[in-house]
Amino acid sequence: RDVRLIHPDDVQMRSEYPLLIFQSRQQMRKCTICATFLAKLVTHHDRLVPQSPAFFCEQCYNFLHKDANGRLLYTDFIVHPYYHE
Repeated sequence: RDVRLIHPDDVQMRSEYPLLIFQSRQQMRKCTICATFLAKLVTHHDRLVPQSPAFFCEQCYNFLHKDANGRLLYTDFIVHPYYHE
C-alpha cells in the first residue's frame, strides 16, 4: 500500500530489495523454577508447577523430574525441547 517513486537517497541496487526495516528481538525465557538460567525444556500438564506450559533449565528439570539414577519419577506430563522465540 505504500507505493512511491524512487528517491536519490534510496538504495539504488535492486539486489538490496526488499529492505529489512524491522527485526524483532528474540525472546529468551528463563527457567520457571530458578529464574536464573535460560529454559531448555518446556512441560505441559506438569503436576509440580502451577502453570502450563512451564519452562525449565536442565538442572531444575533433572532435580524435579528424575531420581538419582536419571530415571523419570513420573510420566503423566508432556515435555519437549524449548527453542527460544
